[in-house]
Amino acid sequence: MYQIKRLSECTLDQALEAWNKGFEGYFFDATMDVDRFAARLGQENISASLSIIAFDGETPIGLLLSGFKKIGENLVAWNGGTGVAATHRRKGIGKLLVDKACELYEEKGIHTSTLEAISKNDQAIALYESKGYKVVDYVIHLSLETSVDFNDSLEYYPIYTSAHDAQYLSGYHHDTPWQSQWWCMKDGLTLQLMGTDGETAAYAMFKRQYSPDGTLKAIVVTHCFINEKQNDPEKVLEALFFQLFPPTVAPYQCTVAFFQTSNKMVYDYLTEKGFSMKVEQVWMKKAIAAGVDIGHKR
Repeated sequence: MYQIKRLSECTLDQALEAWNKGFEGYFFDATMDVDRFAARLGQENISASLSIIAFDGETPIGLLLSGFKKIGENLVAWNGGTGVAATHRRKGIGKLLVDKACELYEEKGIHTSTLEAISKNDQAIALYESKGYKVVDYVIHLSLETSVDFNDSLEYYPIYTSAHDAQYLSGYHHDTPWQSQWWCMKDGLTLQLMGTDGETAAYAMFKRQYSPDGTLKAIVVTHCFINEKQNDPEKVLEALFFQLFPPTVAPYQCTVAFFQTSNKMVYDYLTEKGFSMKVEQVWMKKAIAAGVDIGHKR
């Protein structure tokens, strides 16, 4: 008989064991040690009361991590990872975890549940679809290994603030994947590009990553949108990415993560610049509250 417990009722070691077993043989190495796992829980705003772990007797055999946030007037939940140990797959435990998670979402008053799944993971996508989730967009990770020159027209003025401040921008996009949002960018920055008319031409959130010796290793952008009313959008994008990925003596990796392909103007620009897709995911939503419109597949 399998038992489901909330993460708040379990030890950190039990949660870590459930994670490492649950993602054994995954599309990439998701193995973590206890320090990295604990950091991830905080970085991605995982809720100990909404996250659950499955046990077979005293042994952790699977988990489903969840976070939630109030966006506007509604509570939105995020499934931050569902995994089942290889020894217990195809026994209905994944369905059990998703059902229990949705029960907890309903009790919490969640409006909509969201998640991302690797687009090649047909089995996981089929499971979520059987439980009422629908694909609403595609999320990709783009990378450029070599330097590229962006042209700054000097017509736009950059303003840098903390990632926390992005939520207050009038044009901020609240309906995007969880990990692209400001609350997952605790050490990040917001770049607001101002035009001569005093309006925001574009904005982005990003993080700089450094090697132990202090050398810039990578810049990761997780949120970038342009005001599509701009007369010369390519000039705006050139100025935006000149500020995001500035020229340096030493090369560094340029990454745009958790990016929605429906953000077509920016997507087309980046691919023309040579950015290539590293990972593709589907972005899925499920209405928890009655009468919720989650949109359609794009």
